[in-house]
Amino acid sequence: LGRKLKINYMIHLLWTLLNASLIIFFFYLIFGFIIKGKKIINPRIKVASILLMVLGTTQIISATKAPKNSNRISITSNYKSTNSSKIKKIILEDNLIFDINLNIKYSIENEEYIPIESYSFLTGLVTGYEWEFKSIETQIYKPNEKATFTADGVLKWNLFGINVYSEDKTFSGIIK
Repeated sequence: LGRKLKINYMIHLLWTLLNASLIIFFFYLIFGFIIKGKKIINPRIKVASILLMVLGTTQIISATKAPKNSNRISITSNYKSTNSSKIKKIILEDNLIFDINLNIKYSIENEEYIPIESYSFLTGLVTGYEWEFKSIETQIYKPNEKATFTADGVLKWNLFGINVYSEDKTFSGIIK
C-alpha cells in the first residue's frame, strides 16, 4: 500500500477508535452514576465528564426523533413492474475500516438494462461515520456492453453523533 493510503487508513481507524472510546466512557459514566452516584466522577475531569453525560443523553434523545436518510434514489419511474430485474453491486470505496457500497437496480426490457433505482450505504466498522447519498448518473445499456456511472455523496465525520466534518465524494466507474 502507498504511504498516503496507509495514512488515510490510520486516520479512519483513529477516528473510529476515538468514537468508540467516547461511547464506552459515556456508558461507564452513566452506569457508574446510577450505581455509585457522584463518586464515579473524577474531580480532575469533572467538567468533561458532566459535559459528556449531557451531550450523550441529548444525542440519544434527539436520535430517536431525527428522520433517517434512506440513501435511495429513484432513477426511472417509466418501466413495467412486470419486467424482470437485476441488481448490480459496486464498491465505490474499499477502505480497510469501512466500504462505501452502491446497488443499482435495473429493469430488463427488450434486451436492455434500464436503471430504476439506486441505493448506497456503508459497511464495516462505521462508528463515527455517516454516508449521505446525493445523486447518481447512469444510462441504459445492453447485456454485452458497459455503462458508466457517476455517484455523489457526503461522508460525514461525526464525533459522538455531532457532525464535525463533511467530506464531499464523487465516484465514477464502469458497470459491466
